[in-house]
Amino acid sequence: MNDQDFVIFESASFSYDGTNAVFRDLDLTVPQGQFLCLLGGNGSGKSTLAKCINALLAPDSGRVLTFGRDTTDADAAYFIRSNAGLVFQNPDDQLVASLVENDVAFGPENLGVSEQELPKIVAEALSSVGLQGFELRETSSLSGGQKQRAAIAGILAMDPAMLILDEASAMLDPRGRAGLLRICRELHETGMTIIMITHYMEEAACADRVVVLDKGRVCVDGAPNDVLIRTKELCELGLDVPFAASLSLELRARGVNIAPCVKDQELEQALEQLAIMTSFAVNAGRSSECRTRVPITSQESTNLTHLLTSETKGTLEEELIEIEREASHMTSPPLLSLKDVSFSYMHPKRMQRTQSTRSKQENRSAATHAEWGSDPESLWALRHIDLDIHEGEFLGIAGHTGSGKSTLIQLMNGLLEPTEGQVLFGGQELATKASIQEARRSVGLVFQYPEYQLFAATVYDDVAFGPRNQKRSPEQVDACVRTALANVGLSFDDVAQKSPFELSGGQQRRVALAGILAMEPRILVLDEPAAGLDPQGREELLSLISALHQRGLTCVMISHSMDDLACMAERILILNKGEVFACNIPSLVFANEEALHNIGLGVPAAQALARSLQRKGWPLERPLYDEASLADDLSFLLSPSASSPSMKVEVPHE
Repeated sequence: MNDQDFVIFESASFSYDGTNAVFRDLDLTVPQGQFLCLLGGNGSGKSTLAKCINALLAPDSGRVLTFGRDTTDADAAYFIRSNAGLVFQNPDDQLVASLVENDVAFGPENLGVSEQELPKIVAEALSSVGLQGFELRETSSLSGGQKQRAAIAGILAMDPAMLILDEASAMLDPRGRAGLLRICRELHETGMTIIMITHYMEEAACADRVVVLDKGRVCVDGAPNDVLIRTKELCELGLDVPFAASLSLELRARGVNIAPCVKDQELEQALEQLAIMTSFAVNAGRSSECRTRVPITSQESTNLTHLLTSETKGTLEEELIEIEREASHMTSPPLLSLKDVSFSYMHPKRMQRTQSTRSKQENRSAATHAEWGSDPESLWALRHIDLDIHEGEFLGIAGHTGSGKSTLIQLMNGLLEPTEGQVLFGGQELATKASIQEARRSVGLVFQYPEYQLFAATVYDDVAFGPRNQKRSPEQVDACVRTALANVGLSFDDVAQKSPFELSGGQQRRVALAGILAMEPRILVLDEPAAGLDPQGREELLSLISALHQRGLTCVMISHSMDDLACMAERILILNKGEVFACNIPSLVFANEEALHNIGLGVPAAQALARSLQRKGWPLERPLYDEASLADDLSFLLSPSASSPSMKVEVPHE
């Protein structure tokens, strides 16, 4: 044993039921000061391993040492848990107090921090995650991403020697994920040991070491540059590879002489060097022939003019002329409408009191609030929202943490009533009990972590709950259950009589979705449906949602993944501080990444790289790139056979 090893698993085995081992004879060592990223599919044992490190669980056999102390030793447990801070995947499992400041203070108080020191520690922890000013906010009123940041602040306030993050970035927006990664890097630079469990491969690329678990065993272990380019091996394990690795390897397969990369910046630099060393040319008509057309209305075509830069404006305005000629279902009356809708969680009298004192605190910590997108003094969750949703369309919704996304979709089926404005379904305002009931029957809402909607003893009863409440006959209920389970890819005979809590995480999510589909909604509304799923489970669920839409179901989906929205949505609504920032087709929404970055969002990885290269002189002309189309154009540009003296385009040196 090395005195510098903070974590040691020695032939450790663990089972929850005494029969099915989560891991068996596991050997793993984590040295002090290392930044370790732990990858693996759902059910591979990652969360169990994290809890064993923190002494929340003890191995059945073998041993686990944390800070050199045996985790089965009751006397050592307090020391271990005090110094190994664990952030759970779901913040609701971790928040214990009703007010944010009390929750963050809970850990330090239990460690004996004095009352004089406590306010400073709480303030510093909240500042580090962009939640200063939220001290007196109720934890229950926070958005999912804000709850996660509060949970992280509670751990940081304990000043741990080791930080363990169990998918702590799953509910964060792109800015929040970047902020968390920045915190991890800064803490790591001070010598803190970091163990990060994640499904985001870009996060794994920033670690010192990557360990991949499969069925409770270490199957891959090494530096990110070695592990994350093993595309075949990782795909067989149901995992992703970073965008840079996937694209660089695809270009190599097409004959481009480029080294495998795992970070976007490394890939861009490699492409620039390659272009400088090899003069390349472009077929001027190639890109324009491949542009996709997505129907929009003429009103929508004006929504994003403020986003267009001089580099993209001419091309995209030409696109709009042609796109408007191809409008289809957008010309029909909307199925669901929000008319000048505003919403506040505050009581009207409290709003008046808060509004009268807010001006005194306008400039507090403005820089950090801008960095994280937080506004603790916001009176309105939503303000002046105008939105039409048409039959058969797929609307994506994105926005920074706390921008009002979840509030918006709860207004769509009458779970919340607007403070101002109107919500209409089928042309009828949701103002009466009958109209609200009709909206709730027709607008199926799937919450974040939909498996938490499960409650019945059997899968059958859970899925049947909605149809039964719709007063359908037993025969109709049975048909609805069978159809719904089939639509989510589950066998009725295999799962109907099982407890939903015996199923895997991915299966539970499918059952929860089946429970909504069994009510035969006209609109399916999903709030971050793929959050927390491994890449394989995520791909399966998103493919299922896409298939439902292709069958004619109207879909609305909130997501922090710009790649998913670009791929699946016909229109994307961007919210910023409770207001509509943009609502348009993906190619226009992602036309200017700087504007989106300013409100805490990003653009699809391929689009970001394409636009960066375009600014440096590369003739990449498509309005919206995905990995396949970018690989097509880059390989064409960099292929020797594409050279033509009359069409040569030089890439300028830096």
